[in-house]
Amino acid sequence: MNSTVRRSWLIVPAHDRQRLDQAAKSRADVVVLDLEDTVHDSRKHVARDSIRDAIGLMRSAGSEVFVRCDPELLYADMAAAVWRGLSGVILPGLTGAEQVREADDILSQFESERGVVRPPPVGEVREADDPRGPEQALEIHLSLDTGPANWYAEELVRASERTRSISLGRADLKMDLREEPSGDLHLLPYLMQRLIVIANALEVEPVGAWWKATSRGLSANYEDTLQAATTGRLAGFRGALCMRADQVAALNTGFTPSADDVGSARAVLDSLPAHTSSAIIAANTVQWSDTCVSRDRAGILVRNAEADTDD
Repeated sequence: MNSTVRRSWLIVPAHDRQRLDQAAKSRADVVVLDLEDTVHDSRKHVARDSIRDAIGLMRSAGSEVFVRCDPELLYADMAAAVWRGLSGVILPGLTGAEQVREADDILSQFESERGVVRPPPVGEVREADDPRGPEQALEIHLSLDTGPANWYAEELVRASERTRSISLGRADLKMDLREEPSGDLHLLPYLMQRLIVIANALEVEPVGAWWKATSRGLSANYEDTLQAATTGRLAGFRGALCMRADQVAALNTGFTPSADDVGSARAVLDSLPAHTSSAIIAANTVQWSDTCVSRDRAGILVRNAEADTDD
């Protein structure tokens, strides 16, 4: 199992100071600084100029940082995004593997020019003389929010070894694929299940939640977000994207096994041989719970250290 805990991915317009301040207080596992569709063309330059300082702000708040880049402005967005503290970039609007390879090349260029490596997990300190290796390369997250991206999902993932996670784009997919009379995306459950299968087969992280057709998805209320996260965790997702800071707590709670879940898993471990499938699933549940608890503690330590520095 991947030990990186990324239950909540909060998307924030990089130019919106109020939203940035809210994100810094949200306790999101990941803050996504957006340079794409939440930023009007007239504000792109402001958003890019804000990225470097925003990365530091979010890291000090105990969050990892990704930047969502506009596929039509890829070089300019990555030039603004690749600074120390960045964990990776999100690529939306994909139609072919050549876009992923181009992003990989641009990341390599700026990593080399600026001496940027992916930071260690929140709360850990990397030794200055640690050798640089593939595990320290900036990551790519693929947002499969077009019809072609879903059709060619395996090819897109294989296009770069940097790709560590993938997600759907429910709202954008409606532009490419037919909606149900309810307003939900046609065959959305199939696409989510397919995403999980592909992610597991290619050993990348599936990111998503099992949203109800009547919910507002990335802008849903607390109750709908919690239900989507809990159901998503049981289906195989490990975290989800959201647009509102008040959704973060629901995602963190829903993607963390409950006390009852852990108790049931421990009962299974006490009653079945370790090699059975039920025992393996139970062991994974206990391990994931422990990892989530450790992640929360690390975030608290980072925030407390920052508060002591400010004092």
